[in-house]
Amino acid sequence: MHTRRTTIRNALLAVAALSCASALAGTVPEPRIPYAQGRQIATLANRAIDESSGLACSHLDANVFWTHNDSGGGRRIYAFNRKGEHLGTFAIKGAGTRDWEDMASFALDGKSYLVVGDVGDNPRARSRVALYIVAEPRLTPEHAKGVTPLPLADAIRFVYSDGAHNCEAIAADPTQKLVLLITKEFGLGCTVFALPLKAPADGKPVVAKAIARIAVPVVTAMDISPDGRRCIVLTYLHAFEFVRKPGEPWAKAFARLPRMLPMPPRIQGESICYGADGRTLYLTSEKRPTPLLEVPVAATK
Repeated sequence: MHTRRTTIRNALLAVAALSCASALAGTVPEPRIPYAQGRQIATLANRAIDESSGLACSHLDANVFWTHNDSGGGRRIYAFNRKGEHLGTFAIKGAGTRDWEDMASFALDGKSYLVVGDVGDNPRARSRVALYIVAEPRLTPEHAKGVTPLPLADAIRFVYSDGAHNCEAIAADPTQKLVLLITKEFGLGCTVFALPLKAPADGKPVVAKAIARIAVPVVTAMDISPDGRRCIVLTYLHAFEFVRKPGEPWAKAFARLPRMLPMPPRIQGESICYGADGRTLYLTSEKRPTPLLEVPVAATK
């Protein structure tokens, strides 16, 4: 009988094989962003962040990032800057906290939002899961002194079209008014689901529909660039970027072999996001002291 350790090892070997294949394929639509080697740029000062599971870049201030802890971390989200300095703790009123796994940021109709995914389901037993959306607060020095209540802007409760799944990766695409989710599986790939970026007026659960199957196993996080063109998908080793052509549905983008991007070493890395420029990549780790890592765009001659 295979142990869980063997399963994880085989999945990571599959990631390595996909890395080689994607490097040789050359199927990603141009232009490719040239990346430099990733590096740690800060350590998060707030020790309450002890299991950073999701990461999002602010749409109000390019120097601000948001994160939350994994399951058991309560309904709190935390703000910090590129230096790792604590900027604020916010408690989302009315949000469930079964198993928060990822978060994303997006701008829609001139307003900035954060969405948190209560989508973790290791035993695949939850009857429904949820996304919680809040208006991104504009930070002041007072926010760093305590916990500030944050009201819900929307709550999207949903089910998958084919039964329960464990998921640790969500991303918002306001250009298509969609939320994308990728299951976490230890086999040869994972499934991409999509649902509307707004709860229905009748309050009934939304049905998330499968739109693609990708040959990337053990997906731990994802994000979509602000222009809706690029989707970065993270594993415990490397990341894989899917690029959508103008006017193309995401299903077609996910049907192509992705580009592999080497990520800097980190312990149990389960978060990634694009920076405000839509190009630079940022990561954290679920182990404390919590690092903030950056994969910058390479300087051009």
